[in-house]
Amino acid sequence: MLNPEKNLNPTKGIFLIIIAFVGFSLMSTFVKVCAKANLTTQEIMFFQNFVALIVILPWIFYKRKVSLLPQNTALVIGRSVVGFFSLYFYFLAIKFTPLVNATLLQSTTPIFIPFLAFFIFRKKITLRILLIVIAGFVGITMVLNPGNGSLNSGDLIALFSGLLSALSTVIIKILNDKNESIKVVLLYYLVITTAIMGVWTAPTFVMPSGKLWIFLVLSGAFYAGFQLLLIFSVKYASTTVISPFIYLAVVFSGIIDWIVWKEVPHVITVVGAVIVIGAAIVSTIHHSEHKIPTHQR
Repeated sequence: MLNPEKNLNPTKGIFLIIIAFVGFSLMSTFVKVCAKANLTTQEIMFFQNFVALIVILPWIFYKRKVSLLPQNTALVIGRSVVGFFSLYFYFLAIKFTPLVNATLLQSTTPIFIPFLAFFIFRKKITLRILLIVIAGFVGITMVLNPGNGSLNSGDLIALFSGLLSALSTVIIKILNDKNESIKVVLLYYLVITTAIMGVWTAPTFVMPSGKLWIFLVLSGAFYAGFQLLLIFSVKYASTTVISPFIYLAVVFSGIIDWIVWKEVPHVITVVGAVIVIGAAIVSTIHHSEHKIPTHQR
């Protein structure tokens, strides 16, 4: 997360992060509904990011005190591209696996961070963090449940999305250290993603019909709200305080799966999810204590 100047109010920060991930879960739900209606992932992302860009632009330009030209152009563009692919693979996974699985496996970012921090920042991997990571991957294995005879391609795609999210987080950390404006990072991400998806979806574009327009607009609106609430939450509370509440998105997704699609996770998946979330929370707290990047979507 890119850390703006803090005016600490932990209760407010926790409230904002919970609302943010309610919005993220609802966004994911609308994306899945559109995917099941056979809209391509490219088209869904194009409309979602276009709507989000329109919603966020007033905030971008409100009391603008800094230039909207990036100080670190290559890093800003690199973060935008990595973040784009992370979200793309998450949306792709939603088509093939229960929402709760996709959300959980995409949220494995803190488990991948130690390895990226080692290669990029030369942060030593201690025995404690190694055991946490091993526990996390045991939980991931249980969620993937290879013992049932086959691996769900959607689960593997979501796990890859989590790895890309970890890389995006590391780039965010570097940009934060270089004092890059959070408005610049978010603006370029939305503009670049919208542009890429606009070009990508053009040859196969199919005009949405009926309620799909509403779902696409709501997806973009909730995504914009999620991004803004995420930014505001770290203004009022430290990452260590709010990080456990990030994983409520998994709970919200599970409830939505149950209500909307009548999907109930296997007991092994539930146990694996608890292990993954526990390992991720402990890992996040460890990272925060040692000033290592933690989580970014």
